[in-house]
Parts: sequence; C-alpha cells; structure tokens
Amino acid sequence: MIALTGATLVVDDALVDDQALIIREGRIEAVVAANDVPATADVHDLSGCTIIPGLIDLHVHGGGGHSFDDPDPAAHQQVLDFHARHGVTTMQASLVSAHPADLARQLDALAETTTTNSMLYGVHLEGPYLATSQCGAHDPTALRPPTADEADRLLARYGLITMVTVAPELPGVPEFIRRLTAAGVVVAAGHSEARAPGLAAAVDNGLTHLTHLWSCQSTLIRQGPWRLPGLLEESLASNHLIGEIIADGHHLPPTLIEIARRCLSDRLIAVSDATAGAGMPEGYRYRLGIIDCEVASGVGMVVGADAFGGSTTPLDGMLAHLHRTLGWPLPEAVAATSTRPARVLDLAHRKGRLTPSYDADLAVLAPDLTVGATMRAGAWTHRG
Repeated sequence: MIALTGATLVVDDALVDDQALIIREGRIEAVVAANDVPATADVHDLSGCTIIPGLIDLHVHGGGGHSFDDPDPAAHQQVLDFHARHGVTTMQASLVSAHPADLARQLDALAETTTTNSMLYGVHLEGPYLATSQCGAHDPTALRPPTADEADRLLARYGLITMVTVAPELPGVPEFIRRLTAAGVVVAAGHSEARAPGLAAAVDNGLTHLTHLWSCQSTLIRQGPWRLPGLLEESLASNHLIGEIIADGHHLPPTLIEIARRCLSDRLIAVSDATAGAGMPEGYRYRLGIIDCEVASGVGMVVGADAFGGSTTPLDGMLAHLHRTLGWPLPEAVAATSTRPARVLDLAHRKGRLTPSYDADLAVLAPDLTVGATMRAGAWTHRG
C-alpha cells in the first residue's frame, strides 16, 4: 500500500488539501484525511506539490528525437519514455500519411509495441484519407480516398487502430466511417475542405471528433452574396462534436483558444501534436513522413515553407499554457488534458480522475507546473 501525502489534489472541479491518496495494487483505493493514513502504508511526502490525473495525449507523433513512424519498437519506447517524463500515462501514436506498404510496416511495429507497453493505447491514423489542398505537413503523394479494401485491412488489425482522421468530402468516406465506427474506432474530421453537407453526412455515419481546430480546416467563403461556413465554423457551431486544440502558445493565439472554449465548453481537448522535435534544441531537424521539419522559435516548422510541422511542446506544456498564461482554472486545464480525453477513448470509467477504483495514473507537479514524477498503475515511471 502506498500513501501520497502533503500535496494538493485536483479532484474533478476542486483543489483539495489535507487529503492523502491511498494506492493499492495499481488502483486508487481511497482519498482520506491526512491524519487517517494507515500506519502500514509506504508514505511518500509530496508537500508543496500538486497531484493531477495522468495526462492523456490523443495526438502525438514523437518526442525526444524519435518518432512513431520509425518502424522500430525501440524508437517507440524512447517516445513513450520522453512523454512519461512529462506526465503522460496514456497516449495514441499518431502516424502521418504514408503509402500502403510503408503504413503496413509502421503498423506492424506499433502492434509489437502495444504488447510490451500498455501506456500506448492505440494508433491514430492522421491520414492518408485527407484533402491535398489541406495537406499541411503530410506527403501529398500519399493522400488518397479510402477504399473498401483498405477498410478491410485496417479492421483486420482489431484493437490496434483506435482513431482515424479523414476529410469528409472525399469519395467513399461515409461508408468508410460507418464501417470503422461500427468496430469501435473513433473517426475525426481534419485536413479537409468540407462544407456543411459533407460534415453532416460524416456525422450521420458516426464521425464524432475534430482534429486540431484551425489547422488545415476549410473556413468561411462567399459565393456571390452568400456566406458558406467551412469545416471550422461548422465544428464550432456543433452541439456534440469533440474538438482538439494545440495549446502550445504558437499554433493558436489566445483569442482563438477562447473562441473554442466558449463554443465547445466541456467538449474541448488539448493535444500536443508533438513530433520528434519535442524536447530538442533550436535548429534540430526531423521528419514527418518524408517532410523535412525543424525546431524554430519553439515550434516545428516545415523547412522551406511558411507552415507548421507539428508541435515541439509535450502535453504538460499545454497544461501550463492554459493555466498560467491563459488563466484557466487548474481543474479545467486538467480536464482538457486528462478527463475529457479519457472519455474519447472510452476509458472514463477508470482513467482521468483521482477517485477510488480508478487506475493509479497520476502526475506530480512542482509549483511551476513542471512534472516532478509520473505514476502509472501504481508504479513510478518517472521521478525527477
């Protein structure tokens, strides 16, 4: 039995002091008054710190100089270790668009990684079923509409692929979405020129998620005197879709984050979109698929283009930006980086909260919100 004492706890919408977390066999057994800690407990005094549920990153390509699109499980482990040091306890490995043979090799390697490290919950395919005109840092030659055969191949990897981003306007997408969502895969709209009819058809077939708002999304246009909302406006006006923001202080200015917050409320999630450049020095070169990128002014940039090449900030940096820079209450920032992502992955019954019977997945924050320690399933995966 472990007792974590002395820290402020973020319990749902509240900051709780003078309470201790009791952990047994990988789960939170109880939250008790500090003077009620069992005498037999292994006590860890974390005075001056704050304990939050472990961070859950739905959209991450790499970190610490390594990438998930490297078909080498050893590289994947380096990525997982890097993000564990930043408070992440569950994540999806995001893959940029790739040609079929390359994608198959990447998925084979990630299937091996998921058997050896349960921190990796599954794989998010950010493409290749995207609009060429909104490709961003994706290889445009790899983009293609989905086919029935590709749906068969993806569904044959049951349990590995947990999320797929698609452009709703591509031919074959509605049936593709229907088949994937019937198998429990979350389907998101992104990298798209979709207008209202395309998004509506996608939603009717099971689409529930929006990939990084404002990044590679169609926006308002005029046809004569008529104004036609794009995917962005339709997303913000939706009453049930869940939207991502990259809250690194570079991708989106505070005004846009506040618009998303007001529109989506508790359906807004922060993701890192971290790349191999996360944690690396200025000028470090890395690749997203075949696209050359570099760390420049604290963000990823496509070499030779005025375009972002993913983020170089892990999810704890997003949490700090939301709370310290933008003034969100800490419980709200934690909800956006842990509690709400758990719902997307259908894990809300056991992850994303500090409450009895939940997995003992947590991060210990210093006063400056840097991560001093990370625990997963009751075991320390990182201690500073």
